[in-house]
Amino acid sequence: MALGFNISELRVLSEQLSEKLNLPFKQMTHSFFKRRLGQFIEMNGIRKVEQLMEQLDNEAFADEFCHYFSVDTTELFRDAGFWRHLRKIINEQYTGANFKVWFPQVSSGEELYSLLILLDELKCIDKAEITVNSTSELGVERIKKGLLGSKKMDVNAYNYKRFEGVNSLEDYFNESEEGPCIESSLLKNVSFGRVGFDTVLDTKCDFIIMRNCMLYYARDYHTEVKNIIDSTLLSGGYLCLGVKEQLATPFDDRFECIDTKEKIYKKFKFLRD
Repeated sequence: MALGFNISELRVLSEQLSEKLNLPFKQMTHSFFKRRLGQFIEMNGIRKVEQLMEQLDNEAFADEFCHYFSVDTTELFRDAGFWRHLRKIINEQYTGANFKVWFPQVSSGEELYSLLILLDELKCIDKAEITVNSTSELGVERIKKGLLGSKKMDVNAYNYKRFEGVNSLEDYFNESEEGPCIESSLLKNVSFGRVGFDTVLDTKCDFIIMRNCMLYYARDYHTEVKNIIDSTLLSGGYLCLGVKEQLATPFDDRFECIDTKEKIYKKFKFLRD
């Protein structure tokens, strides 16, 4: 890496970046922040911290920098068992009713597209209002385009088969010059925001899907984010964390784990919203 940092220098820089870009760089784990920062600096030929901070005054450069610190999902229907369980919940409790879904943090569209296909097959996609947060305009525009990498389509098709979908995965995608892209009509009830996942929604929601989003953040920050999640989720609603995460002990009296493998939690119904 072109620049070397000790721990105290990284801490100061992460605080400066958090203030300048209004994103939680100072909450990232030391190893993740150092690795991503080093890679970005190397790619852009930056030799001094002052040079980086000056270039971050450019809006497009700052957006690219923020996007680089997000981690792509890379696969449709990743962990097929999770999507089968989610389909069961929606089919049994929400078909025929309007409901809201929030993705507090996404960097690529695979999780969103998987949900849209699931809802389309349940014939309730028009009942769902979906909000997606991304930390960069690059992320938002990429997801809006519905693009997927061609090299991953075999993996995507395999995952869809394990999900036990009712159609062919190709039915949901069109070919473009940039590769396969999801049918645009599926995105009609999706709204996007260029914000961090610690930004509270104006309205409460029935589902929050943030699978493995917190892996790159310090443990102390998890409780802060999950307090925000708790305040945004309706009583009786579902929180989907992913196989590598779990709720901290203070939330045991507010959530029931209904799938220990896939880390799906249900907020107790008796709690006041």
